Amino acid sequence: MDVNEVCQSTEDSPMRDIFHKTTGILHGRGKLITLHEHAEEKECVTDVRKHFLYMATEVPFEDKPSVPKVHIKKFFDSVSREEKFCFRVKGFFYVNHSRRLMKVDYCHTLRICLHWKVKASTPKKTVTMA
Repeated sequence: MDVNEVCQSTEDSPMRDIFHKTTGILHGRGKLITLHEHAEEKECVTDVRKHFLYMATEVPFEDKPSVPKVHIKKFFDSVSREEKFCFRVKGFFYVNHSRRLMKVDYCHTLRICLHWKVKASTPKKTVTMA
């Protein structure tokens, strides 16, 4: 199923393009959900991508639960005025489906890319950040 939606621009909100796609993978054992949003504002262009991947496998018993793995990356290039942020969480959980134990591995990814149209200035020295 593909849905491509364009939201109307108003004075309060900029023009946004939103794309949503859900794909079944590996003969119905997995699912990939993708959201992509592109917005243009006065000061920057924003590109946000979200991916949700789920893979189900039948297992004979439960492993001991583990803490999800989290990876965060941030990048800023002052010459090209691009700012990038990537947040990824990987883990698994168990579900019972038709009297079978299924392990569902997941990976959630959030990627944000900002391209600043104007040169960003640093805040004044008197401003305190909480």
